[in-house]
Amino acid sequence: MTELKATLVLTAFAVLLIPVGVWIIRAAKRSKRAFAPLVGMLMMLGAFYPPDPPPPPPAETVVRDENDEPKDGED
Repeated sequence: MTELKATLVLTAFAVLLIPVGVWIIRAAKRSKRAFAPLVGMLMMLGAFYPPDPPPPPPAETVVRDENDEPKDGED
């Protein structure tokens, strides 16, 4: 994609995205009270269903085999 095409695509994207963003912000300001029950339910859902903890780092999950390590007299 040439630089001119990229500029045109980004400009068109911004022209479409800015009015949608303004509409979303205006709609949110008009209906703040309507979102209160939804926010409360989401908070309760988050309290009863906590997210899973992240997996352990790879260094803690490596299982070493004792047979692979050299014995005392060997190099």
